[in-house]
Amino acid sequence: MKTIVKLIKSAGMAVVAGVFIMACSNALQVSYDYDSAVNLKQFKTFKVEAEHNIEQDPLLGSELNRRRLGDAVVEVMEAKGYKMDQQNPEIIVRFMTDVKDRQQVRSNNMYSPYMWWYGGGNNISTYNYQESRFILNIYQKTTERMIWQGWASGKVKAPTKKEDQNTMIKNTMADILRSFPQATLDTYSRK
Repeated sequence: MKTIVKLIKSAGMAVVAGVFIMACSNALQVSYDYDSAVNLKQFKTFKVEAEHNIEQDPLLGSELNRRRLGDAVVEVMEAKGYKMDQQNPEIIVRFMTDVKDRQQVRSNNMYSPYMWWYGGGNNISTYNYQESRFILNIYQKTTERMIWQGWASGKVKAPTKKEDQNTMIKNTMADILRSFPQATLDTYSRK
């Protein structure tokens, strides 16, 4: 009897741990692309701004959200060793967001030995949701060419508090920029 109780307790703990891990996991898929002809490690200074077509962007239409996203990008870039330079940056980091309506169709075929009596069973259901994308485009200042792009897309659950919203945005920007290289120290210049 004690063995059965221990098994039930350990199974219960495993289920609770699994639910906790799933609740903490990131629902956003992160990817990136870059220009392989450009050495990304040569840059040390940056400037952050919203992408040019923000009038059409539902999230960036708000000054509050532009400021939150910009502040998060600055914080993550500085943590990677880059220096903010508004006058003469080497790279320009532009951000944007968009939201798209999506639909998922699910089919559940329920065949059984009794289907001849009850009829066939094909249960089709649809699920509507919104997919959000956070996009960072990095341009080389001298050429105005895009050299790196990172994005996160997926279903975003609305945060309940302002602190949660700021943390969610900062974590998303950190996830996107995780694959962007750290700033390297120039050992030849003395500033």
